[in-house]
Amino acid sequence: MKKPFVLACLVFALICVCVSCSSDDNSIPEPEESFYALRVGNSWVYKYYRRENILSSVFNDTGVIDSVTIVDTEMINGNEFYKFRIRTSGNETNAALCAPNGERFVNFRDSLGYLITDVGQVEFSREDDQEFLLNANEFLQLCTARGEGVETISTEAGSFDCEWMKVYAKEIPSLEVFPALDKNYYADGIGKILNTCSFASQDVHVMERRLVSYNVQ
Repeated sequence: MKKPFVLACLVFALICVCVSCSSDDNSIPEPEESFYALRVGNSWVYKYYRRENILSSVFNDTGVIDSVTIVDTEMINGNEFYKFRIRTSGNETNAALCAPNGERFVNFRDSLGYLITDVGQVEFSREDDQEFLLNANEFLQLCTARGEGVETISTEAGSFDCEWMKVYAKEIPSLEVFPALDKNYYADGIGKILNTCSFASQDVHVMERRLVSYNVQ
């Protein structure tokens, strides 16, 4: 029997982190440098932009905003995680591919170069090119892997040289890759700059979540 047609949003509204440094005056210890630089108090604001139509390169502001702040740390299974508070507003119509209005929390830590959640899910890797499973159901697997090279990404917040992860879906049980390919872009010292969001059946992404302002220490 032919399987039901599946449309899947490839990118979760995952929140990224930033780095911060201080000078060494030989008396005050310098914070450990990290690509992610998890620090309580760092904050970011993102806006969602929707592609005007599938043939257009124009993206329109949806009015949906994610405000993200690292609010605390928490010990989980013997490891220190940083708690991210995500507040979404402007989505009164529950627009597809945008996060719903409200407040939620996500925990991250830097584990030897891997940005991982408190359930062991890999959000970003700087160490290797292996594939990581993000999610799965009876119809597809959602996977991520490191992209090649560095790309310059420009948003309202500025222009950034970014490393990136690709996000894609595989059909079950054939493991054939769906047409869509999404990307999560990160800049050293800033955090997540932009991510795209697609339907699995389309090879052009329909939504961008862009950094518009940030405050990192």
